[in-house]
Amino acid sequence: MTLFPITNEERGRLQRLGKQKDILFALKKLAFNTATKGTLPADVQTLAAERIAIDIIQDIFHQLEIIQPDDKAGEPTRNLV
Repeated sequence: MTLFPITNEERGRLQRLGKQKDILFALKKLAFNTATKGTLPADVQTLAAERIAIDIIQDIFHQLEIIQPDDKAGEPTRNLV
């Protein structure tokens, strides 16, 4: 289930953003610096949660780099009723 669906127009904007490598790199640095701000506690569960969060952030930026607009041209439209 997607909580915040992305429209085709937004996908196109994100695709154009992904082509601007210097801006994308700056966004990555900002996100990672914000996610890892502060001192890391010695608690193992907290460290594991932070590691998982960093993996999720990396996946988000990977998806941003490869995002493509949905191409619905050529798809037949049918009455679903």
